[in-house]
Amino acid sequence: MSQIISHSQLERSKKEEKFVLLTAEQVRKDFAMFGMDIQFSGNMNFAYEELFEQLGVYIDKLLNSDSEKLMSLLYQIDLSEKELSENDLNIQFETIPEIITHKILERELKKVLIRTYFKEKGQM
Repeated sequence: MSQIISHSQLERSKKEEKFVLLTAEQVRKDFAMFGMDIQFSGNMNFAYEELFEQLGVYIDKLLNSDSEKLMSLLYQIDLSEKELSENDLNIQFETIPEIITHKILERELKKVLIRTYFKEKGQM
């Protein structure tokens, strides 16, 4: 399903306020289900960095202390092992928590875009 979203479409959407706000809300909702509080100031210029930093702390902690909870979170987000292992040549990260965090944010945006696409298509 996420194959219908091109890389350029994904990059454009990262800059649109509507999609950034919906993605931040989706992240907050998914992480809240596991007792993790994510805050978002609404600052569009630093949205990715702000969310990335907070998620990274949780992902690092889960990797080191509760891999079962991490797997449940990834399942909730609908991020497969295959997607985690795909090599993103455009962005280089130093650590496994950084890679997972980036993939989570990317997947949450894709979920928002797919939901918006089908919502708009259904209204036509």
